[in-house]
Amino acid sequence: MPTREQLAHISPVDGDGASIVQNDDGSVTTSWPDGTVRVDESDGRAMVTFPDFAVLNIETDGTMTLNDVNGNPLDVTTGAPLSGSSDDPPTPPPTTVEELSEVLEGVSAIRDLAAAKGILRAFGVAAVVDKQYGALFELASAFGEALKGELSPTSWFIQPVKMLLAVIKALQTEERGAAMRSWCYTVAYDAMAMGVPPEPNFSGSLQGADQDALDKQWWDDARKQAQDQLADGQSGIALRNRVTLLIAKCSGDPATAVTELWAAACRQSGDDGNAGLLAAYPNLSWPQPTGA
Repeated sequence: MPTREQLAHISPVDGDGASIVQNDDGSVTTSWPDGTVRVDESDGRAMVTFPDFAVLNIETDGTMTLNDVNGNPLDVTTGAPLSGSSDDPPTPPPTTVEELSEVLEGVSAIRDLAAAKGILRAFGVAAVVDKQYGALFELASAFGEALKGELSPTSWFIQPVKMLLAVIKALQTEERGAAMRSWCYTVAYDAMAMGVPPEPNFSGSLQGADQDALDKQWWDDARKQAQDQLADGQSGIALRNRVTLLIAKCSGDPATAVTELWAAACRQSGDDGNAGLLAAYPNLSWPQPTGA
């Protein structure tokens, strides 16, 4: 549990060693030497993750909620368990290759983002992105090494993405992009327990109103396909687990994670060239989806 002193020090001050990074999506990530990380979203919300993986959420109106790694509510001032919550010590994260394999295969589900960060910590994976579009490869490589090469970095999301591309690859570039972004947002929203992503406004296409209608149709169709994949038993749990781990790897920042998924889809579809979809949309917005 975070201490009273840690809870009182959730904003950077001179001399505290904080590192502050302005992200492309408008959010700001602040990291302290003790492992505390704060992400301030452009809409005014913020999330602070402490070294023991307790999470403090700050809403736009200043309301704060604090939960330990198991999701038990804590006092936002003292860090002590609230009345009625469990006083038991947090359940340790998975520490064996067998448990990690079960998570990646969907045999067991990751409870929340804090638990995902616990898994990263158990396997020595840093929850930080050092270079653009690097988190996905780094995460799969780390777990592939833990699993003795059984997990290829190129196959981290290859099956669900291939299922998507089998349907949309023959489409024109504009509606293909709308479909791929819809899939990425749908799985990321699901992993964050945020429900269904809002539909962007499709209007003003250079190809006219008919193209706007096509873009919307394929956004809706791809969202439905992603929802079907997520609901598909063990494979759906595996997909959700992997997206959750990716978000945890991205310092808990879903904006970075959804752009990682988008970049991976563009590479699979061959849309990552200089004039491709990835060049046109190098970073996706969050939480409002990037449309066409």
